[in-house]
Amino acid sequence: MALSFSTLLVVVVAVSGCTAVANATTINFVNRCGYSINLVKTENGRNSVKECDLGAGGGSCRKSYSSNGMNFKHGWGGQGITLAEFSFNSWQGMDFYDLSVINGFNVPMQIESSTGGPTVTCHHQGCSDAYQYPKDDTKTKGTGTGGTFTVKFCP
Repeated sequence: MALSFSTLLVVVVAVSGCTAVANATTINFVNRCGYSINLVKTENGRNSVKECDLGAGGGSCRKSYSSNGMNFKHGWGGQGITLAEFSFNSWQGMDFYDLSVINGFNVPMQIESSTGGPTVTCHHQGCSDAYQYPKDDTKTKGTGTGGTFTVKFCP
């Protein structure tokens, strides 16, 4: 029995969707600061969007991602902002991540990985775990895709 093209297409799309969900990476955002965090996400080539509000002293939210190239920050500004940067399901099935203070520093941050990647922490403008200038590429960390990251504000 031969499958029609439309039936085959539905099967391929369904299987592809399952694969994308299986490879999704989850991020738990946790605020330990004494003030609220306005979590903003920027994806490559897209406008910034509000991701969630994290209440003071323990606010949190959990999101899953499978696209490539995005960053998270506290606030809408472009200068003076600490960034948590990610590239999911990238080269050879890896998730890449880093902290950046190239454009400044406004809040201490930390990224932890559930899949064995190193923890990176930045408490001040000159912290050694964060990008200080473009091409400071030794700061990028990688781990297997599909795990869970925890991004902490004021760790």
